Amino acid sequence: MGARSRSGCLSCRRRKKKCDETKPICAACLRNALNCVWPDTSPLKAISEVVSIPQQQMQTFSARPVPASNAWALTIGAPRDLPIVTIPASPSNFPLLGSAASGSETWRLLDHYLKDTANRLACLQDSENPFLHTILPVALGDELVMNSILALSGVHMMQRLPQLNLEMQSLTWSRYTRALQQLRIDLSETLNDASNVDAAWRALLVVLIFYLLEATRGNDPKAMQRHLDGAHHLMAHVLRSTETPTQPSIVSFATELYVYNAALASFTTNSPPALIMSPSMGLNGFGSTDREIGVLCGCAYELFTLVPHVSALLRNSASCDSSMTSSKEGLTMEYLNIRGQIENWKPRSNQRELVLCAELYQQSLLLLLDYRFASESTDDIVDNAFWKLNSIISQLPPNSPIATTANWPLFAFGIHARKSYHREIIRSYLQSLVEFFGMGVMSTALRQLEELWMSEPGQDVISKFFTNQNELLLIC
Repeated sequence: MGARSRSGCLSCRRRKKKCDETKPICAACLRNALNCVWPDTSPLKAISEVVSIPQQQMQTFSARPVPASNAWALTIGAPRDLPIVTIPASPSNFPLLGSAASGSETWRLLDHYLKDTANRLACLQDSENPFLHTILPVALGDELVMNSILALSGVHMMQRLPQLNLEMQSLTWSRYTRALQQLRIDLSETLNDASNVDAAWRALLVVLIFYLLEATRGNDPKAMQRHLDGAHHLMAHVLRSTETPTQPSIVSFATELYVYNAALASFTTNSPPALIMSPSMGLNGFGSTDREIGVLCGCAYELFTLVPHVSALLRNSASCDSSMTSSKEGLTMEYLNIRGQIENWKPRSNQRELVLCAELYQQSLLLLLDYRFASESTDDIVDNAFWKLNSIISQLPPNSPIATTANWPLFAFGIHARKSYHREIIRSYLQSLVEFFGMGVMSTALRQLEELWMSEPGQDVISKFFTNQNELLLIC
């Protein structure tokens, strides 16, 4: 018998077994399919939890979240029939199939997804929100999709409720682990079978949900990058396929999720994605309807497709040899071309808050470019940009649904903030976003900026994000 653990999980203490103290699920609990519960820092509460855990609860399956690693090199199996249903007002009336949504705690995860998580992720709300009307009907007949959204909901609940009970936390990571395991099992034929395009779109949707989960969690950019790499592989696969997908709602939704997240990720990673689609090969390219307003891109779809080009230009400029006049001239010409596209862009919407958020993206991209390439004083460029920023966000409430997408442009502004009142504008708005949306990536952005602002005066903090030495950081 192993030595009794004095600092391990409650399950190992109860069984008087040695615990390897791996969180959130230790090796012993994973091996024996036990619920891995960790003590509170308070000794009295730890003792009470050991006593109060029912024996039947100790036998429920739970597992630690595992990295995506090379799962995306595999493939998924045959497509399933995806039913179309009407979403009921109450989760108690939702006729879920299979075991993915059994149990009262699982219903709590689904209820949170319906009432909070889904509408915090999108600028379209309720009946117009595809996180509800597209994903939920799919989840009804698909345990993989159901587990992925339950895990997403649980992570969001943990962000909103830091003192969430350990059972709910364990259930969340169990659903995440099951979904990852299910995806690996299903990834068997798709990438070797171009005719299985529906299954590939389904896999892409799930991988993007995983990416959103990690963004909601906000503290593991490597996991975000693994999921994004998987999305790149799957998007390349569907682009190569000559088959027509039979689920246009999934296609348009997954396309926009991909464009939004992959485009913004190119800003703070060293390998800008090559698959970001231009407007001409965007949503229409896959046979879906042209939507004036998107679930994440709002009315600024074209601006999102330009983000990787801006990021690549700034990265090339940061690494350009100053003595090479021809290279500098080429970069300047590219700057003028991209800047013209951004400046001449016009919103295709009359919804005020959507237009304001689109202008926020427009101004952040112009600031990134002008700070590096314009001949004016950088102080004047930054002051003028922050004057425009203040004008925009004074009209855009931080509890507006579209403000869920404001994190990235605020971060882009924040890395240029030199003066205390510039920083306070960013800090105040980001704090409001964190409070309202409960997204970990927003807290990460604010924390990164606070660290950046404490850098030594005169340090060129801008170039940090456009050289090969920058740390992995994903802000979306």
